[in-house]
Amino acid sequence: MKKLLCAILAGLMLLSTVAMTSCGTTTEEPDETKASTQGANGEVDTQNTDYVCDLPDLNFGKDTVNIIFANRPGREDELVSSGGINAGVLSSSVYERNVAVEEQVGVTLNYIPNDADNVANELALDITSGLGAYDITAYGTYMAILPVIEGYYKDLNQTEYVDTSKHYWTQGYNEMVTFTEDHKQYLVTGPVAISLFRYMYLTIYNKTLFDDYKIPDLYQTIMDGEWTLDYQLSIIANIHDDTDGDSKNSAGDIHGFVTGDTVSVDPYVVAADLHMIVKDPETYELVFNTEAGSRLSDLNDKVQALYNSPDTFVYSGQANDDVGKTSIIQKFTDENALMATIMFYSMETNYNDLGALSYGIAPIPKFSKEQQSYFSYVQDQVTGLGISSGIKANREEMVSATLEAIGYHSYLLVRPAYYETTLSERYMKDPQSLEILELMVDALYFDFSSTCGNIITGNVIRDQLRPLFSGSTNTIGSKMKSWSRRMPSSLQGYNDKLLKLE
Repeated sequence: MKKLLCAILAGLMLLSTVAMTSCGTTTEEPDETKASTQGANGEVDTQNTDYVCDLPDLNFGKDTVNIIFANRPGREDELVSSGGINAGVLSSSVYERNVAVEEQVGVTLNYIPNDADNVANELALDITSGLGAYDITAYGTYMAILPVIEGYYKDLNQTEYVDTSKHYWTQGYNEMVTFTEDHKQYLVTGPVAISLFRYMYLTIYNKTLFDDYKIPDLYQTIMDGEWTLDYQLSIIANIHDDTDGDSKNSAGDIHGFVTGDTVSVDPYVVAADLHMIVKDPETYELVFNTEAGSRLSDLNDKVQALYNSPDTFVYSGQANDDVGKTSIIQKFTDENALMATIMFYSMETNYNDLGALSYGIAPIPKFSKEQQSYFSYVQDQVTGLGISSGIKANREEMVSATLEAIGYHSYLLVRPAYYETTLSERYMKDPQSLEILELMVDALYFDFSSTCGNIITGNVIRDQLRPLFSGSTNTIGSKMKSWSRRMPSSLQGYNDKLLKLE
């Protein structure tokens, strides 16, 4: 398996060397054997031309392109190399990507870190002041979606060089952030955002404890399509040992399952293929899915059964359950949990403790056996990139060419460094885990109400579902009535604004 991965990586590196001169004249094509990241429904790479960049020969005289980005955990190294060419596989790939982009289109990249995570505010001030200091923005989608309505981004499909149909831009994300019959799109993501992989949710399980409790390994269960919420509940039953002796359900005990009541709740809606805000297939207008209530109620029952099991320990609040928090993974690495809901980023930041364990990975469970596919949700802080509508007209060609080159070279260089090397070789301990990883990446899926829900100020469905799913009473019926009264008019207001955007 490692030899296969090395061969794939070697092929990619050869391709990237050829492509650095001009992606418009590339004759080599990407390796067909790699797992695809393009989006929903397990779509796979079927046309190599989807990965070939069509930029012509360009040279903008080393003019500076200013890129403001959120300098946050899990995203701070997506655009800027921490140590240059000799600072490790990932950092080296980011450095090489930036050099390749600068040489490709003849620009100088100027990355501007934003430590306060208020890129949206900085963008708004820059545009309203007329300064035009920022060309490209890169920050969490849940915040980046709000300025779309205000007209603070260029429609990427109307720029000279950004080609959103290329699969180095994630197609499922494209579908989520495309609006109106004119297919207006203001944000993109792809392997340029390492958070696309880092922020993907998974179930991690302790293989040693599985053996001790005589539970069959999950690999075959997953491949047979039987890894469901009901099955997860059944195998954690009676796995609660009061090891700290306090006669309470406490963090020091051994539990069948450990999770949190905040961001760890979010993947269940997507994993169940349930969508609260959908798009009209013809007009692309945002529509509240009034027919989702019954299935949402059933999903609520299943998730609450997990959360209220005496064999589950739930960490409460953002202080314990958010990107970069370690409470859940530490309980797992202390071998005090049979399984846990985490993101891949938790594996990366806690590798020293995790490396001593025998563990496996699984997708977030399906709603039921009847559901045809697994679906992998990426946390809503995943980076989205856009071009500021405040840039001067004479800079638009240069900026759009730069963004396209960043997307392309990230696929060639950064993706193999993180996915094939860091994730696959370092964290996957056996061929079965690697196979599950590929299944999960192929099942990457996006949902508007989960990832872009902050567009609806004061009525964010994702946030409102957290206490419902982790609570003890099913109140989905009354919540659906409330949403059905308020959501249609709110969404129509946003649809009207989107129609008016240039």
